[in-house]
Amino acid sequence: MRVPDPHTLMLRVAAGVLLLSVVATARPLRAQQPTQVHSEVQALADRLDTMQRQLDLTQRQLQETRDALAKMQQAMAPSGAASCTEPSQSDAASLQQAVAEVREEQSVQQAEIAVHEQAKVETRSRYNLKLGGLALFNTFENDGAVDSIDVPAIAIARAPGVSHGSLGASVRQSLITLDATGPQFWGARTYANVQMDFFGGLSTADYTSTAGTVRMRAASIETQWPGLSVHGGLERLLISQSSPTSYASLAEPAMAWSGNLWAWVPQITADKTFNLGDSNQLLLSAALADIPDPGPNSSQYVRLASAAEKSRHPGVEARTGYAWSANHASQIAFGGYISPHSYGQNGNVDAWAALADWHIMLPWRFALSGEAYKGQALGGLGGGAFKDVAIPSYYDGEDEPESTKAVGLRDEGGWAQLKFHPRDFFELNSAFGQDNDSAAQMRADGVSLANPYSGLARNQTFLGNVVFRPRASFLLSFEFRKLRSWQLVSPLNAAQILSLSAGYEF
Repeated sequence: MRVPDPHTLMLRVAAGVLLLSVVATARPLRAQQPTQVHSEVQALADRLDTMQRQLDLTQRQLQETRDALAKMQQAMAPSGAASCTEPSQSDAASLQQAVAEVREEQSVQQAEIAVHEQAKVETRSRYNLKLGGLALFNTFENDGAVDSIDVPAIAIARAPGVSHGSLGASVRQSLITLDATGPQFWGARTYANVQMDFFGGLSTADYTSTAGTVRMRAASIETQWPGLSVHGGLERLLISQSSPTSYASLAEPAMAWSGNLWAWVPQITADKTFNLGDSNQLLLSAALADIPDPGPNSSQYVRLASAAEKSRHPGVEARTGYAWSANHASQIAFGGYISPHSYGQNGNVDAWAALADWHIMLPWRFALSGEAYKGQALGGLGGGAFKDVAIPSYYDGEDEPESTKAVGLRDEGGWAQLKFHPRDFFELNSAFGQDNDSAAQMRADGVSLANPYSGLARNQTFLGNVVFRPRASFLLSFEFRKLRSWQLVSPLNAAQILSLSAGYEF
């Protein structure tokens, strides 16, 4: 239903009111004269015609105004539509761009997830675990008689009528490592590491004499705060942290029994570092260690107590060092070690050592590293020519002990290496090491000359190698090594070893 315009409605109301007034006044006029009544009615009719014309004019004006307004709306409609379309098109373009960015981000995340799924090792603790290692293939030629063809430590006497050399290959020195990152607590981060190789022994099955059995090489758990770490496990000696570079000798580090105290022993260690500027650092370390006896365990099935364990006192190690240059690459340190040993009715002996070690960066990409030591009863630490003590029937020292009392076998030695690293993929290494026992103590002991380890008084090793890495994960190494071993009462024994090693790190 159409609603009248307000002006039209007012005019109609006014006309209605006027008619009512006419009717109301007409009744009294009946009594008036006809002429007077007719004139008054005519005047009212004229007034009505005038009001009607005004009403028609007003309606025409209103209609014209409406038409003009409609034309204006039609004229403004295209620009309004365009203004409405432009934001909608702009919004659509923004939405398409956002969708494309989301899709791109999703594709990147999917690629990262795929890489993570390929690289991750799932653990029950849900913490990060990395699997790594070194698949190492060694070939070797030994010219001379040696104690072990895989990793020879000493040269032994040549027997008449026996081949004085050997040629072979092995993968027993391959490594497997597990590195784990654990939870954080008390403001410290936690880590764990396990290392294994295949040098624990030889398989007894037929046709597998070159296959080795798995051996726990090292394992540790570490808690680390800023500037302080506490770690424990089967670890490298605190007082002897480094070894010469060699991929021909990993199961026993290069220079083992020739000046390198290399043993992995159960110990708990605390390390504290103090920064002395941007590139200088002071290192303080201490450890309690469980020291083994030299040589293999006397029982094949159970682990027996060592002389150090029988004393019921742990070995104590301490080391202080100073590091400098970029990334603290150069370092010199001094260390000490003492461990009570108990030999029952043969008495007690305090094993001890004083050491110095260094790694110094030189100009033109040269580096000099090594260690030197002096002490006694160091056979359990990879020195002392496989012996800790001598038990003489008489002793010509200043303080003559009882005839059956054990005395610590005095020992001194060390090693040094010069490295030249002209390129990241190429390096040259040359090294020399020596371990030297007290011949006078050994003579008083009356050692068994039939055993090459019991009668060994001095052992030397020279080596030189080339390491080439065509890729970061692949290496080739050629090495020459010469062993010189002196028995107590026999002439010098010597052997030369050539080895070629190929390894893949994963």
